[in-house]
Amino acid sequence: MHANDFDLLTACFEARRRQREMLPLIASALSVPDERVFYTWMAGADRDIEDIPNSPWKFRFHGFECDLRNTDDGRFLRYDFGPGGRCDCVTAWGVLQFVMTTKAPWREFPALRAQLARTGPPYDYLSGDHAKVSEAWDRLERAGCFEPADPALVAFEALYTRTGTDGRRCVSYPEGTLNQTAIDCSVAHRQLLTDRARALLELSKG
Repeated sequence: MHANDFDLLTACFEARRRQREMLPLIASALSVPDERVFYTWMAGADRDIEDIPNSPWKFRFHGFECDLRNTDDGRFLRYDFGPGGRCDCVTAWGVLQFVMTTKAPWREFPALRAQLARTGPPYDYLSGDHAKVSEAWDRLERAGCFEPADPALVAFEALYTRTGTDGRRCVSYPEGTLNQTAIDCSVAHRQLLTDRARALLELSKG
């Protein structure tokens, strides 16, 4: 594995740690359990809430994602939700945004930040170069560091997906399919860190 890729893999685990740590803030603002944050948004409820009381943190949902931003120091954390409302999926863009903005008391990655920068310093959540991180991400993927959040749901969606003459994909689930199942299928392909990813990281430390 490319030497610098271990830094990116470390950042993946650190971003995942912070995703889990910070989700209760959003859940509290929405007055729902952690696992209902994603579904509350998808149901269209509480779409005007963005502030987290007594905190410099703000959040903004868009599509199947949510951005969490610290208005005092610029730290930025993206949530790419997975099936079951899980919050520990990782994406190249989300980890890149984390790397570019993370600072104390969170772990920082100064060398990786400089390597992946497109603009700056000073850096913000848009300062990273997507092409650079994608190249490294592909290497991690080939090394077996990621897996789909729910392969069974990926396969289920594929059964009912057709491509029209205009090239657009159309998904038509059978009657009786729960709305939550359809939502989960839409994010089932999102990536989780594998046991192999952790083993590779431990090996690099040895």
